[in-house]
Formats: sequence, structure tokens, C-alpha cells
Amino acid sequence: TRRRSARKQQPAATDDDTPPMTPSDYSACFVLLLLYTLQGVPMGLSMTVPFLLQEMGPDAVSYKEQAVFALCSWPFSLKLLWAPIVDSVYSKKWGRRKTWFVPIQLLAGLLFIWAGRPSSVDEMMGGDGKPPNVPKLTAIFFSMYFLMATQDIAVDGWALTMLSPPHVEKGSTMNVIGQNLGSFLGFVFFLALNDADTCNTYLRSVPSDEPLVT
Repeated sequence: TRRRSARKQQPAATDDDTPPMTPSDYSACFVLLLLYTLQGVPMGLSMTVPFLLQEMGPDAVSYKEQAVFALCSWPFSLKLLWAPIVDSVYSKKWGRRKTWFVPIQLLAGLLFIWAGRPSSVDEMMGGDGKPPNVPKLTAIFFSMYFLMATQDIAVDGWALTMLSPPHVEKGSTMNVIGQNLGSFLGFVFFLALNDADTCNTYLRSVPSDEPLVT
């Protein structure tokens, strides 16, 4: 008689083996989504500036000035240089991540308030017949990008400890969704509210020559 050895077949790993997300995971995803969305808003606003400058006419801003303004996005490409500082320097009272992104959000809010004053907007965007102040525009958005890039370092590290090990990859998903959502709000949504025709067509019952947002 032949003896046939019975081989135990091990079941293949499936996605069903991953434990479900806990309430703390859902809360962490919401916080991450909110923080990444806040990071995306300044990026979207920076993309509106070239369109707004182009509306002033071909002679309002030169190609050289447009190239200078494009430098404002460099901090996200260079954040690797100060990432070790963000990971190693922190207050034990506040925690490794909150030490950075809480002050950064306060500074970003103050910068938005200061730059959003009518006098500042007129100076930067060329009000009263004056040419746009591209160096000041570049400096403000460069500072904002620097703050958001620094926050991105801190939030990326925080995502590794906020989420449970089986769901750490959800942090990358929140990053992509949040930054794209923020960019949409700062770019497409802002340009729509900045256009009087769009506002009259979709948002107003009584037409007006002024947009909702300037």
C-alpha cells in the first residue's frame, strides 16, 4: 500500500485578516484630515496669484517676476534639511508633535490676518494704479510654505503613533485627500468666488459687479 502524506494547506492572507478600525482610529483620521487640509489651503491660494496677476494685463508683471514668485514653493522640496530638528527638538510638556504644529497654526493664522488687511492686499496686488509688489508676495507665501512644510513633518510623524499599527497606512491616505481638498478650496473655490459672473450665475439672486471674495 502506498502512504500518501497529507499536506496541510495554509490559507492565503487576505484583507479580512486586518482588524477593523477602532473609534480612536477614526478620530485620528479626522484630525489628520483636518490638519492636512489646512496645509493645502495656502498651496491653493499660491496657485491663484499668477491668474490674478495675469488679469491685470500683460505689462503688469514680467516673466522674471513670475519666476521669482514660483520660488515660494521651495520649502516643501527642501524640508528634508530641517526635518531632523523637528523630530529631535521638542517640549516634554507639550509633546514631540504638538510642540511644532500648534505654534505653527497660530503663526499661520496671524500671517493670514496680517496679509489679508486691505492695505496689505492693495500693496501686494497693485491697488490704486500701482504695480504689484511681487517680492513681498513671494516673501509672504514663502513663509507660509515654510510653516506648512514644517507642520507636514510633524504631522507625518504624529500619524505613525496616532493610528494603530494595522492602519498606519491610512495616514498617507489622509495626507493625499486633505492636501488636495485644501488646494481645491484655496484654488478652484477661491477663483469661483472671486469671479463676479460665477457668483451671479450660481450664488446670487440679484446680480452685482463685485465678486463675493476679493
